[in-house]
Amino acid sequence: MFVYGQTGSGKTHSLFGPPNAFNGTSLNLENADEVFKGTSIPSTWGMFPRLILDLMNSTSTSVTATAVEIYMDNCYDLMSDKQKIAVLAGYGRSSKSSGVGGRAQWCDTQRDKSGKWIPPDTVVRRKTARYEVCGAQSRIISDVDGLLDFMCVVEATRTSKSHKLNERSSRSHCVITLAIPSISQAKYMVVDLAGSERIMKSGAIDHSEKSAEARNINTSLTSLGRCITALASGDAFVPYRDSVLTMLLKQSLGGKCFTSVLITATEDEDMHSETLASIQFGKRCARVSNSKQKIQKIDSDTVIQELWAELHFLDEEIVKMTKTGAAGGLNHEFPMSYQKSFMSNLQKYRMHVSVLRDIKQHIKSGRDEMEKSKKFEESQVRNLQGILVRSMTTGVWKDPSSRYIQQVHRRIDIVTSLKGLDVNLDSISIVEVPTTFYNLLLGYTG
Repeated sequence: MFVYGQTGSGKTHSLFGPPNAFNGTSLNLENADEVFKGTSIPSTWGMFPRLILDLMNSTSTSVTATAVEIYMDNCYDLMSDKQKIAVLAGYGRSSKSSGVGGRAQWCDTQRDKSGKWIPPDTVVRRKTARYEVCGAQSRIISDVDGLLDFMCVVEATRTSKSHKLNERSSRSHCVITLAIPSISQAKYMVVDLAGSERIMKSGAIDHSEKSAEARNINTSLTSLGRCITALASGDAFVPYRDSVLTMLLKQSLGGKCFTSVLITATEDEDMHSETLASIQFGKRCARVSNSKQKIQKIDSDTVIQELWAELHFLDEEIVKMTKTGAAGGLNHEFPMSYQKSFMSNLQKYRMHVSVLRDIKQHIKSGRDEMEKSKKFEESQVRNLQGILVRSMTTGVWKDPSSRYIQQVHRRIDIVTSLKGLDVNLDSISIVEVPTTFYNLLLGYTG
């Protein structure tokens, strides 16, 4: 399901709810004035929280959820402090296994150009026709309180700014993916698109940053429109790769899926042309035909076995890469005092980032008295960010290799799937995505 329309026409309101709909008082008796699927919730909650409650009620199990935003044609994980993540071609796991040295490895039968068989000495995954985010942190939602916590993070973290058309304008596309891996491999994708708008009417033309944001939003929505037009016309080629948004939505547009589109409009006569354009976009969407596919039941035990095997293999790979220096980290050729100073600042930075995130969620809950604390923490984060960025340019910290980051992201995906299958992971160590110069520099203007 995705919502499309001009800025301020009610997309986020319809999908999630009004501003500050998810806070610490939302479930109080005076606010939870509606009973939905046996749960007391505010009547102002939108379609998305009701979808999750309906899924939990109908399946009697928890839901695995990830949330990412697409901002300036890059993808960021809202559940891990906007860590930049990749959108890659998806991978399917093979049903064939072989044990080598007591280690199960999962592979496809591979042959080179001469027809010679290639031994299964590494994990080989089949590429599929879809694109997926790689390494997005998941949340397990098992009750209405878990849903509230999830939405608090999304609302507090997502990029939004004010301009002439809307005081709380979403400046990014938000894509939330839901799954119940213990039941099927099907997924639910809920997409809150950023508003389509004319830069002149929004006033962004007078602000270089807002202008760049608006142009990028319009570019990605134009790419989406081209894909819809190609699908409606039955063209053999659909330009999914024109933007990160359309790459991520490929599996939900015109394929083996059910797609719902909500078009929102405003009553403002000055926005008549934008409203008409939104309605015309909806008419094009209505001409797209999806293909039906019977959902196959999965053998949970087999899937868990495959995931465990791949997880153990990745852990061995990560250990090897760490030993060879591919994991990055401190440059031990620098004096010990430099290394200790850098690590001390890095720990302080992470601590202040964590505190700032909690404060933002408290403010969303209605605790306005924490605004002063928020400003202090923001100044500390910015100062430490500058110190660390300048220190990194000296070479005291080495960035990890792209291969190492890819393996860590894949490991996060596997752990996410195992959590959704209710597997006990107490014995599994936590491997976090390492700090990189790019992500530290992201948003820094000092």
